[in-house]
Amino acid sequence: MTTALLLLLAFVALGMVAGHLLVQAPWAASAPRLAVASWHLLGLASLASVLLVGLASALLVVPPSMVDALGDFLAHCALALRSEVIGPHGVVLGVAGMLLALVVTARLLGSLARESRRARWERLDQLDRLALVGRRLPGVHREDRVLLDDVRPAAYCFPGGLAGGRGTIVVSSGALVLLDDDQARLVLAHESAHLRQRHHLATQLSVALAHAFGRMWLFRRAAQQVPRLLEMAADDGAMRVERATTRTSDRAVVRRRLAHALVTLAGAQAAPARALAAGGSAAARVRRLSKPRLRPRPAEVALLVTGVGVALAELLFVAISPAICAAAMPLCVAGLG
Repeated sequence: MTTALLLLLAFVALGMVAGHLLVQAPWAASAPRLAVASWHLLGLASLASVLLVGLASALLVVPPSMVDALGDFLAHCALALRSEVIGPHGVVLGVAGMLLALVVTARLLGSLARESRRARWERLDQLDRLALVGRRLPGVHREDRVLLDDVRPAAYCFPGGLAGGRGTIVVSSGALVLLDDDQARLVLAHESAHLRQRHHLATQLSVALAHAFGRMWLFRRAAQQVPRLLEMAADDGAMRVERATTRTSDRAVVRRRLAHALVTLAGAQAAPARALAAGGSAAARVRRLSKPRLRPRPAEVALLVTGVGVALAELLFVAISPAICAAAMPLCVAGLG
């Protein structure tokens, strides 16, 4: 079972080594969307490794009728290969592999379904409340913008609109009192970037993986890192819109405006717990805005792409390795005569 051992080693490397490197990567804050994609790819590749371990083990007890679909030559080779390794231990290992694949798949799908359902219920509850206590802001926008009468400064968003928009942005009256026009425009653009880039889906995925496999360090860490990185990605989107709208060429001015707005909204308690709030992770984001951007080096990007490619190639390797091994056995050639 060399394949299973290699996949287990890949699981450890992806879940521990690559995860620790990504946490410490100095470029993650400067390229937050790339970092979020990396976290998700690491998590899914780790799960793929575990699933493939189960499937590789299950080959030992696959019924011959299923093997016949491979064709005469490959079916003969596969049966010959299985006759070399089958036995009491092989049956136990094959059944355990099937159970492992079923359990991992069931937990993943169940957690995704629960998280999606929970997010939908909370979104509908928020929309019902806003319909009663909120007032829609004037203007034509892709999303619904609602003013909430609350002295606490807050701004947040969630998918789904009161009037059929792609999402809803909520800003409190307390926030509008404390923010000047430029800062308020940046905050609204920040929330619009969340909705435009569908950050709620990335958050739901990381939370679902953490709920399903919370004992694994990689998924716990991803659930902590992804929301913070998504706030940074929305900051970048807001600053791009602000520079394009106001034709401001001085990026430092826009960064200072946004930093002041984050400090104003920091620690706001008016936002729902699961909403994407503009004041979230304010300290780290202000520090990021006060430093020069650090782009990922080509070598780091190449290493990341190579690692992802190797992880995805596991599927192809597992799919063809039994046929390669069987084709190399002299017994296969002799059996064709």
